[in-house]
Formats: sequence, C-alpha cells, structure tokens
Amino acid sequence: MATVYSKRWVQPPCDAETRRQLTSALGLQAATVSVLMNRGIRTPDAARSFLSPSASDLLDPLRLNEMDRAVSRIRLAIRRSERVVIYGDYDVDGVTATTLYLEFFKSQGLEADFYIPHRLKEGYGLNNSAIRTLHNRGTTLLITADCGTTSVDEIRLASSLGMDVIVTDHHEVPSELPPALALLNPKRADAGYPEKGLCTAGLAFKVIQAVTGNFRTDGLDLVALGTIADVSPLMGENRFLVKEGLNQLTEGRRPGIRALKEASGLSEGPVKTGTVGFTLAPRINASGRLTDAGDAVRLLTTQSQDEARRIAQSLNLQNRQRQEIEGRIVEEACARVESECDFQKDGCIVLASRQWHVGVVGIVAARLVERYYRPTLLLAVDSDGLAKGSARSIAGFHLCEGLRRCRELLIRFGGHYYAAGLTLREENIPALRERLSAAALEILSPEDFKPKQMIDATVAWEDLTLRLVSELESLAPFGPANPEPTLILREVVPVNPRIVGNNHLKFSIKKRNGSSGASTGGLIDVIGFRMGERTAVLSDGAPLDLVFIPERNSWQGREQLQLRLKDFRRSGDA
Repeated sequence: MATVYSKRWVQPPCDAETRRQLTSALGLQAATVSVLMNRGIRTPDAARSFLSPSASDLLDPLRLNEMDRAVSRIRLAIRRSERVVIYGDYDVDGVTATTLYLEFFKSQGLEADFYIPHRLKEGYGLNNSAIRTLHNRGTTLLITADCGTTSVDEIRLASSLGMDVIVTDHHEVPSELPPALALLNPKRADAGYPEKGLCTAGLAFKVIQAVTGNFRTDGLDLVALGTIADVSPLMGENRFLVKEGLNQLTEGRRPGIRALKEASGLSEGPVKTGTVGFTLAPRINASGRLTDAGDAVRLLTTQSQDEARRIAQSLNLQNRQRQEIEGRIVEEACARVESECDFQKDGCIVLASRQWHVGVVGIVAARLVERYYRPTLLLAVDSDGLAKGSARSIAGFHLCEGLRRCRELLIRFGGHYYAAGLTLREENIPALRERLSAAALEILSPEDFKPKQMIDATVAWEDLTLRLVSELESLAPFGPANPEPTLILREVVPVNPRIVGNNHLKFSIKKRNGSSGASTGGLIDVIGFRMGERTAVLSDGAPLDLVFIPERNSWQGREQLQLRLKDFRRSGDA
C-alpha cells in the first residue's frame, strides 16, 4: 500500500466582475483578490477589515449565553476572597486559558489555584476524585478551562458538595448538559454568539473582558498560542486576537516565552503561526504529554527569568523525548497499516497496543492521516485492559458524530470535528473498528479518500514577483479557514532537479518557450519539502503544472522569489 501522493486539485470558480471591481478598488493584483474572494470577502470594506483587523471587530462578550451569570459569580468570589480553582486541560489551549485566569485573579488581589489532571493517571477532564480533593481544600468556585462540557456526573457531584462550577470550553456539546452554574461554550445551539471558532484561551479572554468591563490586550500572546495550537479558524475575532498576540510573542514580554524561544533556538525574527505550531506549542505540550502540565503553567506565569530558563530547558528535553517516542510508534503503526489494513473495506484506521504511550498517540494519529488520508484512531491499552486514545479525521467525516454511533462501546468520548479522545475496554476495540469503519464508508465516497489540494488562483509567469509575495503576506496570519494562499502555474520546464537536505526536492523552472520576465533572470527556484522520492518524474524535463506558495528567500542579504511546492504533475495529466 503506497503513501497517498496524488491529490484532487480543486480551484473554486471566481466571479470575474467582482474580482475586477475589487482589484480596482483595492489596488491589489488579481491573484491576491482571488484569495480574498475564496475567504468569503466580496466588498472593499470587508477586504479592508480583513487586511487590517482591529479591536473594533470584537463582539460584546455578554452576547454569549450565561456569560452574565459567570460574571456575577466571579465578581462575588473576588469580593469575598473565596478559594477559586481553575481546572484546566493538559494541552496548550488548556494551559494558556488556565494561565489567563490565574493572572486575572492575581490582578484583582485574589490568588487563585489551578488543577490539571495527570494525563496518564487521571485522563482528560473532570474526575470525581479530583472534585472531592478540591472540595476538601475549601474550594467554592471551580472554573474549567478546555473541559467540562460533557462532565455531567462530575459537575453534579461538585454542586452537591457546595461548589459552583463555571464551564469554559469549546468542545462539541452533548444532548445532556452538565448542571453548571454557567456553561460558556460558543458551540452550544443556544449560545447566542455568532463566533463559533473561539478556543478556550480566546473564551477566557472574553470572560475577563466581561468581568472587567473593558478591553485590554494583556494576555493576547497566550490567546495566540492557544488558538494556533488548537487549530482554530483564523477568521473573525480570532484574526485580530492572533495577529496582536503574535506581535506580543515576537516582543517576548513574558519571561517564559523569552526562555522558551531561547531554549528552542529561535532567532530574533517575527513569530508566525508556523513558529507557534511547530516550535513553541510542542514544547508547551510536552510536559502534559509525558508528565505534569503544571510545569507549562509555571513557565507562563513566572516572573523569574532564571526559573523560566530552568523550566524551558526541561520542556525542551521532554519534547526531544516525545519526538523519540513518537518516531518509534509512527514506524510501528505504519508497518501495521501496511500489513493489516485493507482500504477496500476499512473506512478507518483503528490500531491499539499495550506498548504505546497514551500521551503521544494523538500526534501519531495525525501523522497517519497525512500519510494514508483515512480517519485514524490509535489506542494505548494499560495493564488492566483499559484503552485510551486519540482520533484524527479528514474532511467529510465528523469524528464526534461517528463516535456517537458507537457510544455503547465507549466509556467516554469527546472532542471536535477533526479530533477526539476516547476511553473503552480492550475487548470492545474490534467492534469499534468495525462500526466506525462502516460509518465512514457510509458517509464518505471513494473520492473523499483522495485528499484535496485547494488552489486559490492561476497565475502567469509575469505575475510572479516579490510584490505579489508582499501582497499575499498581508493576508496573514494563516491557518484554518485562512490557509496560506496557494497558486497554480502551468506548463513550465524543470531544470536541474536534485535531492537536498532531508529528502527535499529542489529544482528551477523556466518558461516553456524559453523567454522570461526581466525580474526573474530566466529561472525561478522551487523547493518541495519531503518530496525527494518524486525526483524521477522530472527526469525527462517534460513540462509541469505546479501548485505552490510563493515566498521570499533571503540569502546573504539578498532577497529572491522562491516557490514552495505543494503538488505537481505533468502538464496535461488529469
């Protein structure tokens, strides 16, 4: 069974008249305007708001259902100096939301505490043992951060013990809601809030805004971390929150962020979404995956640069350990897919092992989705036969809805469209595999198992300039709902294809007729990361169609255009 290479190229239709009007009104190139239109932007005002997001784009947090209850209770707790505990999750979103709450209460003169369950010992979310422990410590107000929406029994217990619970969460909402004092979740059917894409860090920021009655940008570095790491859509409110937050991350105001950038070897350049996703977030996640996420909270809250350096170095080490564990599981899981899976009848990949680390199986599931493009569920089974795992999905298959079809096999589950966590008994794994695969095959067509390569615009050779790169850069920050602009260039000739670095494909291109624009010098460089095995396709110099992201490549003080390859095929091939 081969890795999926060939993709379905999809280019949405573009209304030529609307594009012409926007191009004239905005003074942008047609390709840039096509990208805006593919993001749902159809008017000059909407485009200007998108290009220059501001605090005025933020909605009144009191529009969120039950926010008024949460605000009144939090204000009361501050006045009474109650014992408040933030019950967080061990991922970046939970850690950053927890940190936001802790810093807010401290600014109000109240030293709140936090509790994050141990991934290996307790698992995700609220649990009764922790609830009783917090009650015995005198907790009167419990605020969740990235959990609680499905914790009906646990919150019922907390209420019976005299604790008020405010849930701040953004996971999918079940039919039975927990009896919380306030359930703040933009995905509630009755949320009353048009922005559904807030992660919990963004939601915590909105809670604080509602309690204080004013808007301050403090803490948007944390919101950006949580939003990007949780793969939340970068449109609407999130666009401003992340853009301002990335500026704060670049400045490194927080000792923990400065130390983390130093430990990970980041340069002094701007922090972008990729910097967060591939460098900062994995290190913040590392402690929650392998040991105790409390270290990540302490890193982000400390005012001591020495303590921050110590914790950052520890997280960096744990991240390396995580990478080693991940590599071993990826190798084993791929071997098992190749030997055990029949994609004619298996709509999903479902694998389990008693040797796998529960803190890493979610990352490995994502790697398998990239490689095989199937909904994937990996489970780590403990010595008592309890299987805990993570699932990742593809477009067209809602994981939580799929797992709901299997609910009688599961002890618990929860998550989003594309990601979920679950727990079940080992003996139920075969039935889960069969039922989830059947659900996927029922919902998805054969074409759905072939990944799409979205294309924003077709460009001509003469369009490829650093000016175009600058225009496209102005559409950042990039991420879900606003991916990096992807263009297509047809019928170019490859020159000097070769493998560089760690299996990367590099070559140059020229126009098929041999002529070129003056700014290109006749050739444009192309880099295809991890595409080295496709070098043979270029060996005869046949014309190619390229799908790529244009970018600037700086070398020895000189900037030149480079195309970062997403996919390619011989011209004329369907």
